[in-house]
Amino acid sequence: SHTAPGGGTVAERVGKQGYGWTRIGENIAAGAGSVTQAMQGWLASPGHCANLMNPEFTEMGAAYALNPRSTHSLYWTQVFGRPR
Repeated sequence: SHTAPGGGTVAERVGKQGYGWTRIGENIAAGAGSVTQAMQGWLASPGHCANLMNPEFTEMGAAYALNPRSTHSLYWTQVFGRPR
């Protein structure tokens, strides 16, 4: 979900970390077994691909998390931003 388990959007989460932004976006994926699979899924999805290709984003951070107790096991995220 684009809402954190304790609540909060990507905009709120990055703001709490001190990132001042003028534009923010997020891609998430669950279950892709590799970064290549996650990227292929994002590129095949119009909304996710729009984030990837948006020239208004000038910075990006990426991460993954492993949760072997969940149904998807691997989770991937990209956060796109344009600083103030």
